[in-house]
Amino acid sequence: MNDIIHNTKGNGADINKLVQRLKKEDTRNLMTFKRFQWIFLVFVILYSFIFIFNPFEKMEWIYRLTGVSYVAAFVIFGLLFRKYHREYKSIDYALPVTEMLKKAADRYSLQYKKLWITIFPVLLIDAGVTISYFQRLTDFAPWERIGLVQLLYIPTMIISALIGIWIWYKRQKPLRDMALKLLEELEN
Repeated sequence: MNDIIHNTKGNGADINKLVQRLKKEDTRNLMTFKRFQWIFLVFVILYSFIFIFNPFEKMEWIYRLTGVSYVAAFVIFGLLFRKYHREYKSIDYALPVTEMLKKAADRYSLQYKKLWITIFPVLLIDAGVTISYFQRLTDFAPWERIGLVQLLYIPTMIISALIGIWIWYKRQKPLRDMALKLLEELEN
């Protein structure tokens, strides 16, 4: 088994190097999720204070609705980052090699189901931004106001998603591919 771990079938693929790279990327992700969890907690508190409890002068109900949509979105994002932080915190490298490789390959797959989970809070933020600017863009017809906001918001979200996919492709896809390759060699 040690020969397999150090040099699977003589092809030079080194599982120890993969595990080191996995640990480095897992630690990076763990810290990122932790930071974002705290950032969204601060946003929830700040926006709750400003838009819901309003320490300032009288605020129109439409702006309170905007604040509620932001707070709801930030709560959902905060809970998602908390969930992912817990998942990464519980990674076990002492598992049998094949099981550890399967979990690593799954962890670093581009998972569209995770994308679908984020659509609801993204739409809540979109609603908040649209409502907020709808009130300000009074020189335009109602449908033009909504269109102008979407003209900026939708490309911003698409660019953000593409940046995320690019980061996955550069940093995480090679880990997934290497784990799958080693897994295939171990199973054969």
